[in-house]
Amino acid sequence: MDYSISIDDNARKWLREKGSVLTISKFQATHCCVPASEVWVEFQRPENESLYKKIVQHGITCFIEKGLEFKQNHLKVKLTGPPFFKTIRVEGLKYF
Repeated sequence: MDYSISIDDNARKWLREKGSVLTISKFQATHCCVPASEVWVEFQRPENESLYKKIVQHGITCFIEKGLEFKQNHLKVKLTGPPFFKTIRVEGLKYF
């Protein structure tokens, strides 16, 4: 599946400071009364790259776990949080 990615300027700058790698995978919370899926982000290469689709855009290498579905096959990467607690938010995951 081909994805389109938009990375906002602040996120791109911040990711470059972190090593220019973003891994996006699914986090399954199963030990709860209501199972939930969320996006999990890491700032390093995945252990098994064959399980991920690799996309390089504007100098940022993104690894997206195969099987993740995004609305209109598009994901948005944004920087969020107050100073000293900034992180990346990925929008567009298709839940149903």
